[in-house]
Amino acid sequence: MELQTVSHVSRVFGISPRMLRYYEQSGLIASQRKAGYSYRVYDDANILRLQRVVILRKLQIPVKQIGVVLNNPDAATAIDIFKANISELQNEITALETIKSALEIFVAKIEEMAAVQLNLNVLTDDSVMKLAQSLSLIQRNVNENKTMDELNQASEQLNKLAGKEVRIVYRPPATMATINYNDNGTPPEEGKARKEAETLAKKFIEDTDLYRLKPDMRVFGFGDGNDYGDWNIWINIPDDLDVPAPFKKETYGGGLYAACRERDFDVYKWVQDSDDYEWDISQGPGGEEYFNPFNIYGLRTGDAEKAMYTDNMCPIREVGKFTDEQKAAMKAALAELDQSASRGEPVEIDLASMSLQKKDGLIYELNYPNGLIELRVDNMHHSGNMRTPRSFSLPLKIEVRAKTNKSDIHIGCGKITVILQCHMYDSAKDLLCIFDETDWKIHSYKKCGGVPANGFADIECFLDRKGIAVRVNGELRHYGTDYAYVREFEKTPGYGMSGTVFVGTDCGSTVTVEKLRVTEM
Repeated sequence: MELQTVSHVSRVFGISPRMLRYYEQSGLIASQRKAGYSYRVYDDANILRLQRVVILRKLQIPVKQIGVVLNNPDAATAIDIFKANISELQNEITALETIKSALEIFVAKIEEMAAVQLNLNVLTDDSVMKLAQSLSLIQRNVNENKTMDELNQASEQLNKLAGKEVRIVYRPPATMATINYNDNGTPPEEGKARKEAETLAKKFIEDTDLYRLKPDMRVFGFGDGNDYGDWNIWINIPDDLDVPAPFKKETYGGGLYAACRERDFDVYKWVQDSDDYEWDISQGPGGEEYFNPFNIYGLRTGDAEKAMYTDNMCPIREVGKFTDEQKAAMKAALAELDQSASRGEPVEIDLASMSLQKKDGLIYELNYPNGLIELRVDNMHHSGNMRTPRSFSLPLKIEVRAKTNKSDIHIGCGKITVILQCHMYDSAKDLLCIFDETDWKIHSYKKCGGVPANGFADIECFLDRKGIAVRVNGELRHYGTDYAYVREFEKTPGYGMSGTVFVGTDCGSTVTVEKLRVTEM
């Protein structure tokens, strides 16, 4: 029997570790831990169960009903559940057809009244208002009479679907009391970190009488979805409120979020697939927003969790759309970078001379297959880098030919890291991230695209005093100027940035480098 890790299962089935955790909490699958191994793993039986769960979820079978189907050998039970879902789907189809028919009638009447020129006043014309009120009486393009009761039923049916829809919400700036609870057990005790953090947060809310001090209080939770060993709570508070240890007082800048109330809906995957939004990893906490947190109102229920519900939230920003003028400016800037780079002397890096940057407690493996250099980082939460023996100063051009087997390629110098992602999590797939240590901020650009798995890519990174440009296989992936180190150059003429050039990876994966060349411009 071959045991498979969370990361492997997540990648194979295309679902996030957070979703796997939810399926475990719902009793659909179960994981185990190998002796001396800190990560959860799944055996063949649970892999098979997960495959069935994924198929049934794609068929819109609710999680609770999936549990009944998987745990009940009686075929009649499964048939009844499937028939009930077929009936619900038919109701949804009928509801949508009803609304579609009514809209078609409405459009036809407006076209009839405004055939020459569009006049929005037609929407308030008496005859159109009467038409809207009497849709149930009109038969044009309708197979059967759609009564007002049917329309009301259709509306109610569609409202039932609304809970599965993603909403775009804005969180305003706020002062926050924050706490992190880390379960340092080996292995961590499942669920302990979240439970302890929520217990401390509840006590803080009660001790400070926060509902009276701030009636619009909001509570957010987020943490480590892989081993449950870490959980954070953020609570917005009055600006002048002192917070006791172990809480910290922090400022949150606010921003846009994609939100969905369905617990088994992967809102991060929705953002990944969106053409209009991208994941903004730099913005702050995502995770869950609690409503009626910790049953603070004392509702009459024996199950506090039933009295509290959550929104799953992902920080987002709108995908930038470049104008023709911006594209021309980017092209000119890149031409200037190419020209300036050509005036320098390229330094071919001897791969065998690169050293490994190690961190205590992590497992690295460095090999030299066929003249290449290969680094494996056996840890889900840390990165490892191979560094050049000498330092370089900005501005410079880094040229790398490299590949990753399943995760990221890190390229950088000094305080700047460019991360091209071929990630195992759908929510982080094909991201381009830039980590600027000048202000310890991560900038993410989902639509820039990452790198394919198991295939060499030619990557060029321009780290300039005016900004950063990235090309992959000759294609421009990113050009940006809004970085803290750029602002330092602007306000401090003598500001310098230098360091060793590095290539690395993370998340238990391997990066292989065939060529590395650096040019100071």
